[in-house]
Amino acid sequence: MKHTKSFLVAVVFYVAVAFSVCTYAVTPSSVVLPSVPTTVDAITPEELRMHLQFLASPELGGRYTLAPNFAIATRYLAAHLEAYGFHGAGEHNDFLQTFQVVSTRADTAKSSLELTSPGKESAYHFGDFYMNGLTANGYAQGQIVFVGYGVSAASQQHDDYAGVDVKGKIVMIAPGAPAGIDASRLGENEEGQGAARAHGAAGILQVPSQRTLDFMKNKGFQERAAARESVRLARETEGLVPMLTLGPALAEELLGDAGLDLKQFYETVSRKQNFKARQINVTAKIGAFMQLTRTTTQNVAGILEGTDPALRNEYVVFSAHYDHLKTGPSGEIYPGADDDGSGTTAVLSIAHAMSLSRPKRSVLVMFHAGEELGLLGSEYNTDYAPVVPLDKLVADLNIDMIGRSKPAGDKEMEDEHLTDANSVYLVGSNRISRELHEDQRGNEFRVSKAEAGLLLQRSQ
Repeated sequence: MKHTKSFLVAVVFYVAVAFSVCTYAVTPSSVVLPSVPTTVDAITPEELRMHLQFLASPELGGRYTLAPNFAIATRYLAAHLEAYGFHGAGEHNDFLQTFQVVSTRADTAKSSLELTSPGKESAYHFGDFYMNGLTANGYAQGQIVFVGYGVSAASQQHDDYAGVDVKGKIVMIAPGAPAGIDASRLGENEEGQGAARAHGAAGILQVPSQRTLDFMKNKGFQERAAARESVRLARETEGLVPMLTLGPALAEELLGDAGLDLKQFYETVSRKQNFKARQINVTAKIGAFMQLTRTTTQNVAGILEGTDPALRNEYVVFSAHYDHLKTGPSGEIYPGADDDGSGTTAVLSIAHAMSLSRPKRSVLVMFHAGEELGLLGSEYNTDYAPVVPLDKLVADLNIDMIGRSKPAGDKEMEDEHLTDANSVYLVGSNRISRELHEDQRGNEFRVSKAEAGLLLQRSQ
């Protein structure tokens, strides 16, 4: 990591106090600024180095979520939160929020597809189609119905299933979403598997994106797809229907049966134009099978109770993901000192400083597992089993990859988004928090040490 010592100290200090910008605006010229709270002195280079050297040590093997030694990092974080006076927010009043994940790999020998049209029967095998982990294991059979993007969202006044009966049938779905649809606001039963299941479909044939279809034509794609492991929350795999993703030749064939030219189809998708749902005079029998491995892993969650009886039921959250990558096939370890050992170290140090002078609101510290596998830990906490009610959260400062800063005069293209050691870079604030976005100056939120002292005092 470059510039770790000075940058981590600066950023941990500033992030520790800057969360209150969600509530307060600061006009330095119009206020008398207090001195910086002495509790900030608890954040030292020595403490930061101690945490980071442990988390990025080779003994932890890169902190892969599904590795046995991942639990060592878990216990390290939990033990420190307990020592700082936090109490556990897990399901058994400890610091662990456990959840199950499912690792899947295509069972290429068992999976199959049969198509029957007037005067023609065809059998297909893995390589003609592909699978990901988002499928039930088993068979499904029925007439194919093309349902456009497969979006059925009354909240956004759009329904690709309108006027067509898909009960007991196989739906064929285009990639993406039409114009006017905010995909980030679609509910579980408003797209893909959820919408198909809600309308009674027996199975799904997914048309790949143009980019994926082009990848499928590359040499070696089939072998890589057969070996690829997909990891999802176990809860996500419940109630699915069998689903296959069409390969290039199959996509062209079935779209042709639907009266759609492949090139024009992708032009329509790129323009986000609507499709008309239609029955296809073809019956499909899907056989989708995955090899499954179920594993239990855990987030780390602790609460420091606030001092104010009226405000202690509200929470300011500091979060980071503490997982990284799997050890390579030849024993290569990817320590993840920056991603996200730096953020995990920052949050742990902030927790320590907060514990020395408890604020009026309660502080929730969350260390998420499974981020590198697809935000699994944070998804489980928000969508399935929040450790505290979500409507009680005032703000969440998630800290990720703060281990590098831009040196003076750095003109390197790969460093163009780095900020200097006296700035906090807010990622995606215009989508996640309107208040944070409005308080930004360009792409950065700059806060002086004196301003930080005022922010910390007001957060109390």
